[in-house]
Amino acid sequence: MIRSKMDIIFIRTDPAGNIKAYKEKSTDKIDDGVIATIMALDRAIGCGNDASESVYDDRGLIVFLIFVIHAKQT
Repeated sequence: MIRSKMDIIFIRTDPAGNIKAYKEKSTDKIDDGVIATIMALDRAIGCGNDASESVYDDRGLIVFLIFVIHAKQT
């Protein structure tokens, strides 16, 4: 499904140098999932092979558990 939505997206650079996604038909909306995918890929490519130390190497992973108790009312 996301592939079909990606196929109709075009990328343009505006005069300020910003890269923007657009559709040929102005009435169509760009799917949020498409933009999220583009942003995630940009972030992944921008970070590259960063070999710096992770915060998790020193302190480990912190997990918060939240328990919700639903009381049945009679």
